[in-house]
Amino acid sequence: MRSSTAINTKPIQNRKRMDALLSGLDIPVLLIVGALLALGLVILYSASMPVAFYSSAQVSPMSYVARQAGFAAMGLIFAFFISFIDYRKLQKLMMPALFGTWILLGLVLVIGTVRHGATRTFFNGSVQPSEIAKVVLILYLSFWLKTKQENLKKITFWALPIGFVIGLTLFLLYLEPDYSAILTLIAISGVMLFLADLDWKQIILIFMVSILSFVGIIKATNTGSVRWSQFMAGYKDPYDAISQVKRSIESVVNGGFFGVGVGQGTVKFTGLEVGQSDTIFTVVAEEMGLLGCMLVIGLFLLLFLKGLKIAIQSSDMTGKLIAGGISIWIITEAFLNIASLVNIVPVGGNTLPFFSLGGSSLVSILVGIGLLLSVARINHKEIHSERNPFNAVVDLRWRDRRRGVSRARRSSSTGR
Repeated sequence: MRSSTAINTKPIQNRKRMDALLSGLDIPVLLIVGALLALGLVILYSASMPVAFYSSAQVSPMSYVARQAGFAAMGLIFAFFISFIDYRKLQKLMMPALFGTWILLGLVLVIGTVRHGATRTFFNGSVQPSEIAKVVLILYLSFWLKTKQENLKKITFWALPIGFVIGLTLFLLYLEPDYSAILTLIAISGVMLFLADLDWKQIILIFMVSILSFVGIIKATNTGSVRWSQFMAGYKDPYDAISQVKRSIESVVNGGFFGVGVGQGTVKFTGLEVGQSDTIFTVVAEEMGLLGCMLVIGLFLLLFLKGLKIAIQSSDMTGKLIAGGISIWIITEAFLNIASLVNIVPVGGNTLPFFSLGGSSLVSILVGIGLLLSVARINHKEIHSERNPFNAVVDLRWRDRRRGVSRARRSSSTGR
């Protein structure tokens, strides 16, 4: 008698499922994001020490880290699911998402929380609609510019609708006010219009409009003019710089090359303003030194370069614009935050991605990472499909099926 041998196929099936799950997933991007998140939580723990120490209630720095870790987990879950969605299927959601964003930006003016002289958040600072607006505007512009690509050479065709969408968004942000978000969105929109392959005359016009917008904010708003005068005073003489810049320079001097050690910094206890959010890089400079600063800046640059590579590899204009817009957004936020602390640019209130305390900012950034991974996954599928010889042969035969058969018949009859 023959004995039947049962073959356990579950390990093979599980392996296939795992391979399908990881197929096209950009591992370097995940590693860079993971490193930034881990460093961010460690630095946030240290930066939260003064707040916990001087607080009247029993607060531990770990409570801030736990809260931030919770938002990070939420953002990673969103990023995971978004990475498996074909980003092209999101186009039908863009108009509802845009109107919903405008509604949130309007509601925050009515029922929002007043913080630092501005009404821009819900739930005591946990939700900031301007961060949602950045993601939505990048997506909307990506899809709109793709669908209207053939007519983009005519400035009269796209200037009015795009100007209305961007202008209304910026106007609602101006009412809060949130000037850092305004400048960031102007920069993102300008770069995305540049990537959409506009005429060079239109690109010059966009650049001039961006400069005029920057000058207008400085001249027409009290906050803008004050920050510009503070920037110029610090540029002329570091002793006349604002407190954040002085503390940042002090932290660089104290930190040296290797830093004083995580948790051992003293600048954060000497009146450092918003050390958990806008000025958290000061803590990095003192406690991790120049080496740590180079590590953090290097990780941001690597993420930016990976994003640009994903954009270049995309054969779809929408994918190019999404990947390019997300990459420009993250690197712009990081540059403005770090550069303002050493008085290279005026202080704008930009957060440092992955580091600064803030739920909506972190979740929005990770949603952007999910979109970046989605574009990378589609790129991988398309490249893999093109390299598959079976698909190429089938496609070739399908396109030329009738002609190939008729030629074969004529050649055989001639031979007879």
